[in-house]
Amino acid sequence: MTAASVALSGSLSRGEARVSNGRILSDLDLIPVVAVPEDAVLARKQLAPVLQELADHYTITCTAALTLEANFLRVRHAGYVTSMANQPFVWDPLGVRQRLDAREDTTADPADVLPWLAQPVTYYLAKAGATAPEENLTKAARAALRLVQAAGLRPDAPGLLTAHVPADPPLTSDARRGIAEACVRAVVDAAAARHLTLLPSSREFLARTGSPDHAESPHETFHAVRDRAFLENQGLPFELSAMTARPTT
Repeated sequence: MTAASVALSGSLSRGEARVSNGRILSDLDLIPVVAVPEDAVLARKQLAPVLQELADHYTITCTAALTLEANFLRVRHAGYVTSMANQPFVWDPLGVRQRLDAREDTTADPADVLPWLAQPVTYYLAKAGATAPEENLTKAARAALRLVQAAGLRPDAPGLLTAHVPADPPLTSDARRGIAEACVRAVVDAAAARHLTLLPSSREFLARTGSPDHAESPHETFHAVRDRAFLENQGLPFELSAMTARPTT
């Protein structure tokens, strides 16, 4: 059996799950941490039936993002780490939590924090071009607002960065375009004002969408951004890291 520490991430782990008519809408997000890439293959085989059992038992979608231990310890400002509860590990044979707590906290340095706040903005913008545009634009706008606030800037278009909720009328194409443009400006303005070096996934998105004659399809752009984001966050390719189980009934 492969040794893996397992942490919970996301709103459900913090007791802030979205609920409608007594039904949990949020996913259960697991972060299994392995020591080396070779352990990820066996860990996937061991986790697959567990994820499916959880999905069927609780009637929710369960996800896992296998993560290298070295990456987890290094990317303490990544969204999946900062969204964890104070005691996120349900199983920790690798002792990851203890080593994470012992590392120097660089929270006060904007150069360390802000690129990680920009990452979900560009990730969800890319995802919005490929699937579920309203849901992902809402996530991008929420992330963009956090970014500009953390950077000490005033939003260029604060109304466009207000979260769209399901009860609202569907967004028009012009509204979608306006939100996307406001999010991009938030990233570009924060990077310029704070002299940031954006993460590769954010640079990939801006490079692919910043030119009027770029030839990539939205799906190609999303896959390229997603792949870089997984390497940044998990230290593993998307295909080796990501797992999803949905209820069978």
